[in-house]
Amino acid sequence: MEALSMRKQNEKISLLVLNLMPNKLETENQLNYVFSDNNKRIEKTYCYPGTHHFKSVQPKEVQERYYKFDELQEKYYDGLIITGAPVEHIPFQRVDYWGEFCRIIKWSEKHCKKVLLLCWAAQAGMHCIAGVPKKVCSEKKFGIYKLDIQSEDHELLEGMDHNIWMPFSRYSTTDKNSISTEKFNIIADSFDVGPVIIETKDQKFTFVTGHPEYETKMLDKEYRRDICKGKKIKRPANYYTGQNNKIINTWTTYSQQLFNNWLNAL
Repeated sequence: MEALSMRKQNEKISLLVLNLMPNKLETENQLNYVFSDNNKRIEKTYCYPGTHHFKSVQPKEVQERYYKFDELQEKYYDGLIITGAPVEHIPFQRVDYWGEFCRIIKWSEKHCKKVLLLCWAAQAGMHCIAGVPKKVCSEKKFGIYKLDIQSEDHELLEGMDHNIWMPFSRYSTTDKNSISTEKFNIIADSFDVGPVIIETKDQKFTFVTGHPEYETKMLDKEYRRDICKGKKIKRPANYYTGQNNKIINTWTTYSQQLFNNWLNAL
């Protein structure tokens, strides 16, 4: 039994990461951190949609290490992670790589054991698979929110208590009533931000509408950025404490457990 456990720990897991965020290296670092306490050997390959038109020149490291998705479509992976993207205010069909995004979702059905979609990608994935609409919000869903657990014994929540918190930063939401119970399971939601962790009935696709990968100062960085741009934005909820804007990280422990539970299910 001990030898079997050791073999399990030493297994190599192949992950394809479709990184849709503008600052790709920053997102890489965040994902590396949430996976840092996992004892499995994780081999990550990064890619981006070839049909996307970048607004700025990508760093040399991204140019050297990243693939266009089409270069990898003959390969197979244990898991696919699709990051969020700051395009939630744009209708899905108007995102320049929307057609390719839907093609990747279809491709993943045969080429990946499981798929994890984050923030905008979660909403986009549910729309692509089952036409689930999103609703653009007049005010940004911004801060750290507590989750209401709907499926207590689910494997994704193993090792967690009922006090799960997660970062959110988006201008859109999904109505719980628009998610078909015939096609999806809602594992956790929130009164403030709507459905949070959802999966397809076959557990192939997991949708997380927040940013569990965010590091401690990320919301502060976004808040200060938006203030400098003159945007009307409220302070991130449940994030700062006291008069000195001290940040107490209430979510990373849960985020790491969530990602590890997803890896363990591959």
